Amino acid sequence: MQTVLVTGGTGTLGRHIITTLVKNGHTARIMSRSSRPTTLTAGTEWAQANMETGQGISEAVSGVDTIIHTASSPFQHMQQVDIDGTKLLLEKSRIAGVAHIIYISIIGIERIPLSYYRYKLAAEEAIINSGLPYSILRAAQFHPFIDLILQQLTKLPVLAFVPTDLKCQPIDAREVANSLCDIVDRGPSARLPDLAGPEVLTLGQMVQAQLKARKIQRIIVPLWLPGKVAQGFRKGYNTAPTEQCHGKITWSTWLQETYQRDRG
Repeated sequence: MQTVLVTGGTGTLGRHIITTLVKNGHTARIMSRSSRPTTLTAGTEWAQANMETGQGISEAVSGVDTIIHTASSPFQHMQQVDIDGTKLLLEKSRIAGVAHIIYISIIGIERIPLSYYRYKLAAEEAIINSGLPYSILRAAQFHPFIDLILQQLTKLPVLAFVPTDLKCQPIDAREVANSLCDIVDRGPSARLPDLAGPEVLTLGQMVQAQLKARKIQRIIVPLWLPGKVAQGFRKGYNTAPTEQCHGKITWSTWLQETYQRDRG
């Protein structure tokens, strides 16, 4: 069994990864900017470190066999965290003798000119050129992320302005976590096939299903977004319908599970 460091181990994806690693018999080391909690789940360790400043990274990677790198900063300090922080993590990993680094990325980052995607692509390139054995898995957007966006778009009463023609193939974070943990056991695999959910949907379809699950009503007004970023999402560059392996949990199933639990 291995000791596996999970950067961003307290995030949406990271928490599922930690649970699966422990279930599979590995020791999961949670890397977070926060201080160590008073109690830890059996099979887990804690490493306080900061991707932006580099503080604590050397200690975090010490004695680690594999790293699952999920830490990211999509809204601010992207250069410092996603590029500089990743390069520092790689440097410290080489010194520590880490045998395998696994990176979670996003489908379509080379085709959709979103600024955050450029940083993710640069992080991929840094890993590929690092000389470390690596695996890169690109995944589609997670259900909670899409759910949060749609909640924001439907905050106003009566009317909701939604770019209904944008496409998505959302996937459950638990299924992505399972795939990443399988890679731990499989070993370095370079660039893996993209991983997305079981169905390609438009935001129009997704918002209607979400409103039904939330038991609220809005009049949906289609919003047309200009520019190359929106065009990329309209064309589905962020989806992977032709890949042989997809997740099994649909958007409707996730909504039902989530909103029934919240009401309970």
